[in-house]
Amino acid sequence: MGSLLVRMKVFPNDAEIKSSDLVESVKSKLPAGMVIKRSSEEPVAFGLIATILDVQMEEKDGSMDALEEAVKSSVLVSQLDVIGVSRVSASLK
Repeated sequence: MGSLLVRMKVFPNDAEIKSSDLVESVKSKLPAGMVIKRSSEEPVAFGLIATILDVQMEEKDGSMDALEEAVKSSVLVSQLDVIGVSRVSASLK
């Protein structure tokens, strides 16, 4: 099995939450073997900014469920949408 790169859009539960705080909160909840490779911001509406996360993890049964549950367990997250999943064939910089 290889590695997967999961891109997700994470919405904060309040428009006042900074993207950097959201990333740190999610990072602290991720299980071993899951790493945030990149994050960016995407304005949504009325001052709400979603955070786009690229998470690299091992491809194995139940890993997507574990990732989603870990992200949802952060107190700063209201919801998340998985945008894409792909196999990692080259290193990200």
